[in-house]
Amino acid sequence: MRIISKPVGLDTEFSLPDVPAGALDVLFLDIETTGISREKSAVYLIGCICMQPEGWQLTQWFDDTGTDEKMLLSSFLIFCEKYRYVVNYNGNRFDLPFLRARMEANGLLKEGSAASSFLSMESVDLYGYIAPYRHLLGLPDYRQQTVEFCIGTGRTENEDGKAMIDAYKKYLLLPSREMLDRLVGHNAANVEGLLGLLSLSAFSRLEEMNVTVTRAQANYYTDHEGKQAEELLVRFSLDFLLPARIYAGADHCYLKIEGENGVLKIPLYTEEMKYFYANYKDYYYLPAEDMAIHKYIASFVAPDRRIQARPETCYTRKTASYLPQWDLYRTPFFKRGFEDKDIFFEFSDDMKKDRAALSDYADYVLRHIIFRKP
Repeated sequence: MRIISKPVGLDTEFSLPDVPAGALDVLFLDIETTGISREKSAVYLIGCICMQPEGWQLTQWFDDTGTDEKMLLSSFLIFCEKYRYVVNYNGNRFDLPFLRARMEANGLLKEGSAASSFLSMESVDLYGYIAPYRHLLGLPDYRQQTVEFCIGTGRTENEDGKAMIDAYKKYLLLPSREMLDRLVGHNAANVEGLLGLLSLSAFSRLEEMNVTVTRAQANYYTDHEGKQAEELLVRFSLDFLLPARIYAGADHCYLKIEGENGVLKIPLYTEEMKYFYANYKDYYYLPAEDMAIHKYIASFVAPDRRIQARPETCYTRKTASYLPQWDLYRTPFFKRGFEDKDIFFEFSDDMKKDRAALSDYADYVLRHIIFRKP
């Protein structure tokens, strides 16, 4: 077994909302295995980065014979004893269960053993920060390398785990410095990349984001059918920075965010819509006027010009500018027809001048796009 230790020349400030303690309590972790089966495969390389008084330090345990897995795990467990948190990428699903299974297979999970410290460490899986928002990023996959490229960590190494398994098999048959550097280099890139992915924690702030509209205006455009259409173009800012550019849409609304600044495109409908009264039994419908009136003013209308209103005829009509909503965000709400599921509210002149109301509506639309179920 080889143990490789060297300083990491990265000037990265440590900040994670799930780690109230400082960087000295944190271990960044990535492992390399001979396969994906916890029962049939082994761990051949563990890489860690931790903060030392002189800066970030990389430590790697490498099984250079293919027979030293137990020694590798034992040495790693002793190293872990002083740390409280383990930071990883998708480690809750793969790395940590795999390590536990291999420790158990090698008889290292006995009561009072060094494994107890490792098993009590709190895991911070950086993938967990973006998992709920995959539909916002639209990446081809969510491998660590792909996400690093998306947020621009500067990583250049891009080999996958399967290629490393083949490389390790070749190394065991014919060890060479070149192959060793390739194997440990891939693992080092993975661990160092975790530092670059700390900014993913900004996604956790979307739940409590504050939206401030900086500009709102109507915009005319030609849709895909060649028809003239209108939209509300809203420019806004968030109270924090997102590390990745976002493009997303839902229900004909579109969103773009870069850093702390964003743009919303919301369809604006200038047309006649209907407001339906709930208590239709208290209304008459006037066929000639195509509207409903309350019965308390029925004496002003001749009996032959009115009929008992039904749910689908109990409405008044209004031509105005309307914005979409997906629940009762604002009342009164309007519809095109009784059976329609789409609902709208009037975009009044007062709202056009009310920056706070526009910011609140932008927040409403943002949350509809961001937190919808894909």
